[in-house]
Amino acid sequence: MNDRLEFDIVCPSNHNQTVTFSQPEFDEALKSGALMFHCNTCDTDWSPSKEEIANFRRQFSKDER
Repeated sequence: MNDRLEFDIVCPSNHNQTVTFSQPEFDEALKSGALMFHCNTCDTDWSPSKEEIANFRRQFSKDER
């Protein structure tokens, strides 16, 4: 069983991106303040929004069932 989930996100310049996390990786990055996204198309870094974080948590919860 794969414990990593893929999430579709959109960078501030409106480019579609996909990130992959396991729940422990996500929780550790979030707790340490290191959770940043990077767009390879426009070379932009940004922090996830509260809505994105909530969506990730919902997806991890669904996957646990």
